[in-house]
Amino acid sequence: MRKAILALAFVALGLYGCGPGGGTGGGGTGGGGTGSDPCVLSGRLDTERTLSPSECSPYRVQGEFDIGNTGKLLIEPGTTLEFGQDAALVVSGHGVLKAVGTAAHKIAFLGAQPHRGYWKGVVFNNANSFDNELTYVEIEHAGGEEYWDSKAFHAYRAALSLERGSRIKLKNVLIRESAGSGIFVDEDVDLAAFQGLQVTKNASFPLLIYARKVHLLDSASDFTGNDAGMDYVRVADWHKIQTATWKRLSVPYRVENELTVADGELLTIEPGTHLVFEQDTGIYVEGHTGGLRAAGTASEKIVFTALSPHPGYWCGLIFDDSNNLDNLLDYVKIEYGGSGSCSQGSSYKANVLVESAGNASSQYIRIYHSEINHSAGYGVVIAQETNANNIQADNTFVGNAQGNFFRMP
Repeated sequence: MRKAILALAFVALGLYGCGPGGGTGGGGTGGGGTGSDPCVLSGRLDTERTLSPSECSPYRVQGEFDIGNTGKLLIEPGTTLEFGQDAALVVSGHGVLKAVGTAAHKIAFLGAQPHRGYWKGVVFNNANSFDNELTYVEIEHAGGEEYWDSKAFHAYRAALSLERGSRIKLKNVLIRESAGSGIFVDEDVDLAAFQGLQVTKNASFPLLIYARKVHLLDSASDFTGNDAGMDYVRVADWHKIQTATWKRLSVPYRVENELTVADGELLTIEPGTHLVFEQDTGIYVEGHTGGLRAAGTASEKIVFTALSPHPGYWCGLIFDDSNNLDNLLDYVKIEYGGSGSCSQGSSYKANVLVESAGNASSQYIRIYHSEINHSAGYGVVIAQETNANNIQADNTFVGNAQGNFFRMP
C-alpha cells in the first residue's frame, strides 16, 4: 500500500511540473508546443491555438516557431512571449498571426535575455491571410539574423520583416533594441494599416521601405531615438513611383537610389518634409505627364539635401520633358546637387534640371520662394522652350559653382 501511495504522489508531481510555467517536455509539432508543456512554443503550428496570460506567463519560444499554411495563432491582450537565443516566429502561406492587445494590456515579444539581437525576430514570408494583425504589440531584443533582399536593400537585419506579398495590419506597435533595423517592408507587401508606430533605440534605421509603399506611413508614427546617424526612414525602389503623397515624418526620408516618377503619375511632398539623398541619387520625373509637386510654406519648408554637405553629392531634381501643370517647387530648399555621375539626365549639372525633347510645349515648371544653393553646376538649368517667367525673382541662390541660372541653347 505504501508503494502505491508513493507512485501516485510521483505522478501528481509530474503533472504539476507540466502545467503553466513548468516542465521541459519532449518533441511534437502539430499543436505548436514542445511535448507536454503548454508554455513552450516550438516547431510548426498547423492548427488553431489561442495564447492567454491566464495559461502561461510567459510563453517560451524555442528555435523557429512556424505558423504553417493551415495554422492560426491568436494572442490575447496581456500575453508575453519570451524568445530563446536565435529563436524566431515565422508566418507563411495562409497561416495567421493575430496579436491584438489593448493600450492597458499590451502583448510583448521579448528576448529571454535583454540583449540586442538575442532572437531573430518576427517574419511574415508570403503570409497572405487577411487576418494577420499586430495591434498594441511590443517587440524587443530581436534583429539577430541577417536577411537578404534581392532588390535594393540587399543584406539587412530587422526585428519585424514583412516580405514577398504578405498582408498585415500594424497599429500601435512598439519596436526597440533591435540589433539591426526595426521594420523591413518589401515592395509588394499589402499593408491594410500602418499607423501609430514607435520604433526607437535600434542599432540601425527604424524603417526600410520601398518608395511605392511610403504613402502608407502616417505622421503620428515616431521613428526617433535610434543609434547615432540612424534616425531616417530609408527609402529605395526597384520600380517607378505611382501617384502618391509623402507625408511629413518625425525623421527625414533617406533616399538610397535614384527614384523615378512614372509618366502620368504625380508625387506630392507635404510641407515640412525633409529628404536626404545618398551619393549620386536623386528624383527623376519621367515623360510628358510625370509630375512633382513640392509645396511648402514659409514656416514649413520642404528640404532636398545631401547626406554629406558637399556640392555635387547627389544628382538633384530632373524633369525629363515633363509638361505636367502640377510641377511646382514652392518654399523649398535644394542644396548640394549637380552630381556628374547620374544615370539619368544630360551633361548639364544642376540642383534643378528641366530637359527637353525638342517639343516647344513640352516643359512646365514653377519655382517660387525657394533657396537653391551649393550645386556643383548651376542652380537651375531649363530647356530653351521652358517658360522662365514661372521662375520668380523671390528665389535665392547661394554658392552654385557654374552660376545660378542657365537656359540651354
